Amino acid sequence: MATYLITGDAGSGKSTVAQVLARRGYPAYNTDDMPDVTRLEDSAGRPAEWPEGPVDWTKYAWNWQESGLQKLLTGARTAFVAAIVSNQARFYSLFEAIFVLVVDKGTLRHRLLSRTENDYGKHPDELAGILSYHPMLERELLSAPGAVAIDATKPLDAVVNEIIVRTRPNATHPPGA
Repeated sequence: MATYLITGDAGSGKSTVAQVLARRGYPAYNTDDMPDVTRLEDSAGRPAEWPEGPVDWTKYAWNWQESGLQKLLTGARTAFVAAIVSNQARFYSLFEAIFVLVVDKGTLRHRLLSRTENDYGKHPDELAGILSYHPMLERELLSAPGAVAIDATKPLDAVVNEIIVRTRPNATHPPGA
């Protein structure tokens, strides 16, 4: 079984990449939409309801649930998981490669403000927080074992094609290179 994580900041394109992979016939999952896999938790690790207004991430975490993630990955020959969760570093060993979607702040701002599938990042306080933390988050994600930077400012098909090529054993750029 080969499993791959597609990660990056909110608005970097994870969900869209997963949708394209799925349309091309690959098992691809956006765990944000899977309550058995990902949930909002309070600081004590208990399930929490999404608060009104911007989320205070000092009081909450968006976490994978180990049993749900294991169930999702069990039996899949190949699987792509699109996510950015608070506890993902704990699960890096489950992935053959970690594809980090890299974008500049201008692109990130534009994508957050213009997306229609959800409003996360549109509130001025959320947007400011995401943009100020963006360089640190990218550095952290790129330091993960097996991390591969993917320029997500390229056209969507080019981004998806690069990810697919990097999953092939005889590719010019093998996973993790």
